[in-house]
Amino acid sequence: MMYQPRPRRPIPPHPNYPRPSMGPAPKKPNSNIKGLISKFSTEDGSLDIDKITTTAQQVKQIYDQVGPYVTKFIKKK
Repeated sequence: MMYQPRPRRPIPPHPNYPRPSMGPAPKKPNSNIKGLISKFSTEDGSLDIDKITTTAQQVKQIYDQVGPYVTKFIKKK
């Protein structure tokens, strides 16, 4: 005969803690995008294409190095 655990009683919510509301998620301001664009802008306000290209190449190099390990880790599960 297999061991069968007893069913647990549901725990009632604590009266001092309010229940979370399922309202809409708060919207984040666009300041993150403006901050990111400011990192790739020159002093006169135009976009620095060389800096964008260099950063994109660095991101690709990092992805090429780390990607195989991430893939192995994900497939392992």
